[in-house]
Amino acid sequence: MAVEKKIPSEEIVNDKFDQATANLLIKTGLGLSIGIVASALLFKRRMWPVTFFTGAGVGASYADAQRIFDSVSSLGRPAVTSNNTNNAA
Repeated sequence: MAVEKKIPSEEIVNDKFDQATANLLIKTGLGLSIGIVASALLFKRRMWPVTFFTGAGVGASYADAQRIFDSVSSLGRPAVTSNNTNNAA
């Protein structure tokens, strides 16, 4: 019989926080880059495209962070875990 190693809940939260932080940095950086390029090429060096696309990156990462930390499906129902062993016979 194999002994199952349990992961402390702090490590689970830390992993989720690390994933959300990395997601924030990547999406904000991509939004900033797209905003700078759009500002330089299309909008005569205005500031609003940079602000808009950076905000869109932050908003997208915020939505992903909510998905990472919440354990519900996209339909609003609780996620099915493998611990449910309801065997109807």
